[in-house]
Amino acid sequence: MTGKQFEPDSRYRAFSAICETRTLTKAGYVRFRDVLLYGERGLAGQKTMINIFQDTLALEYGEHPLAKYSVEWQPDDKHLLRVGNPRLFDHPYQSPQLELWPPGSVEWFVIIHARPYGSRPRHKHTARILVMQPLLPLDEAVGEQ
Repeated sequence: MTGKQFEPDSRYRAFSAICETRTLTKAGYVRFRDVLLYGERGLAGQKTMINIFQDTLALEYGEHPLAKYSVEWQPDDKHLLRVGNPRLFDHPYQSPQLELWPPGSVEWFVIIHARPYGSRPRHKHTARILVMQPLLPLDEAVGEQ
């Protein structure tokens, strides 16, 4: 009996424990739980797949991996304790925009920890209208009658 051999990435996707979609921000990040993970800024606004299998989180677009991260779960198996070891892959979706700064001149974060949803106090935004009367020039001719 001859069996078809599957690619390792195909097996990984078939047995991934979590498979979700997220939209990439203008800066190329996706939010997963309370972490912003870099995918690719050239795909801003596009949906990307998040696949998690055991301790590896992979961001994919189409059939191409964008990035992989190692993850460690909290005891409740719902929240992430740590995310690290980013690996960014070469793919055909690289942004055509040139870098603004030379490599190594600014610190760039691939992983950004975000505030949990609902942790920000909500403020009621009220509109304020400010009207100021401009100073009028004094008309000296009025007083000379």
